[in-house]
Amino acid sequence: MTKALEENAFVVTEELVKQLIDERSMELKSSQPVAVKVEGYEPPAKTLDARLKFHEDRDVSDNSRCTGSLQDFISFFRNRFDRQKRLLRNLHTNLSVLGVREAKRLAERERARIIGMVAEKRETKNGHVLVDLEDESGVVPCLFSKKNEGMLALAARVMLDEVVAFDGLRWKDLFIVEGVEWPEIPLREPKKVDAGNGTMGFISDLHVGSKYFLGEEFARFLKFLNGEGDSAQAEAAGNIKYLLVAGDLVDGIGVYPNQEEQLITKDIYEQYEALTDLLTQVPEWIELVVAPGNHDAVRTAEPQPRLPTEFVGELEKRRNIHLVGNPAYVEVAGLNVLMYHGTSADTWISSLQFLRNGYHNPEIVAEEMLRRRHLLPLYGEKPIVPEKKDYMVIDGVPDIFHFGHVHKNGYKNYRGTTIINSGTWQSTTDFQIRIGHEPSPCEFPLYDPETATLKVFNFK
Repeated sequence: MTKALEENAFVVTEELVKQLIDERSMELKSSQPVAVKVEGYEPPAKTLDARLKFHEDRDVSDNSRCTGSLQDFISFFRNRFDRQKRLLRNLHTNLSVLGVREAKRLAERERARIIGMVAEKRETKNGHVLVDLEDESGVVPCLFSKKNEGMLALAARVMLDEVVAFDGLRWKDLFIVEGVEWPEIPLREPKKVDAGNGTMGFISDLHVGSKYFLGEEFARFLKFLNGEGDSAQAEAAGNIKYLLVAGDLVDGIGVYPNQEEQLITKDIYEQYEALTDLLTQVPEWIELVVAPGNHDAVRTAEPQPRLPTEFVGELEKRRNIHLVGNPAYVEVAGLNVLMYHGTSADTWISSLQFLRNGYHNPEIVAEEMLRRRHLLPLYGEKPIVPEKKDYMVIDGVPDIFHFGHVHKNGYKNYRGTTIINSGTWQSTTDFQIRIGHEPSPCEFPLYDPETATLKVFNFK
C-alpha cells in the first residue's frame, strides 16, 4: 500500500468505493422527475369514492401452493382442461359434443364435435396436417386435409397445449376436421357505467433505473396528473380516479445479457426507491393498481405474485396504492378489468405465423388470448408455475384487457372487450434498434367508462 502511494499508483480504498456509490446514487436521484402541485387545483375526482374490488381468488399472490411435483403438473393441466372444456360445452352446436373415447366409437362418417387438448401437430408426407387431440380417456388423430385451403389455414392457427373443439366426422381411424371452435368470449356491446365514476388511465413498462427511462417526459405526465396544463388538460386530469400500471416498473438486474451497461444503477433497491419517489407524486385522490412484470423483483415464472414488501414497503403504506399479482382481475368503477403484463406475447408471436406483426400491432395478440380464453396455452416456451389452478385461464369476460411488455401502444374493441396496450416510458434501446422494433413511448390512454371511449395523450 505504502509503495503504491509513493509510486502514485491507483489504489481502491474503502473511502473511494463509498464515494463512487454515493455519486451513483445522486446521479439516479438527480435524474428523477419532480411534479409541482398546482395551488388551488380542486379536481372533481377528489370528491369521488373509490370503487375497487379485487378478485383475490384469481390472484396467485396469497394462494401459491406449488411444490413442483409431478402431481402439481397433473393437477395444473387437469384444472385447465376442465375449466376450458366447460366453456367450450357452452358454445352452441347442433352436433353431439363428445370426448375422445366417445369419438372413437362413432360410426363411419358420423359427425360430432370433440373437445380435447392439443398434444401434437405435424405435417404428413402428403401435405395434410395431423393434430393429436387428447383428454383423460385417450388420444384421437385429427386430419386437416390439404384439399381444403381454409382448413389448412385453420390448422395453422391451432396451438399446442390449448383446449379446443373440432367439428367433423370419423373416417377409418381418423377424425376429419371440418371446423374449429375456441372457447371465445361472447359478443356484446361495450359496458358503460353511470356518470360520476371518474376516468381510468393506463401505463406500463416504466423501466426506472434504465438510462433509457424518459424522466423528463414522465415529469410532464406527473405534472399533468397534478393539474398543470391548459384548461382542456386540467379538465381531463381532474376526472382521473384510477391509474392501472401493468408491470416492468423498474429495469431490474440481469434480465438480459450485458444489461448492466444500460443501467443508471445496478442496485435493485435504489431502482425501487426511485420508483417509489415517482409513484408517490401521483395525487392521493387517484387510486393506483400496480402489477409486476418480467423485469421486476418477483419470480420470472408466471403467474407472478405481487411485489414484495422488501422493495415497495413505502408504497404499501399509501392508502391509494394497491399491489396485485400478474395476472390480476380488478373491478374498477363497475367494470371488470384483466391486467396482465404481457410477457407471453413473445411466444404467441413466434409460434403463430399470422401474428408475426404482433410487435407493431399488439392488439391482435390480445385478441387471440381472448378468443382462446387463455394468456399462454403453450407449455415450455416461457417458465410457468404449476399451481393446482391455472391462473392464466380467462374464466370471466373482461370489459377491459390491459397489458404491456411490447412497448407499443395498441387499442381495439374485440366482441365488446376494450383491448389496451399502454406502451412504455422507455426510449428505444440498442436491442430494439438491432431487431427493428419501434416503440411508442409516452402515450397515455385514458378511458371514460361512462361513454366507453378512449382518448390518448402524448407526453413525448
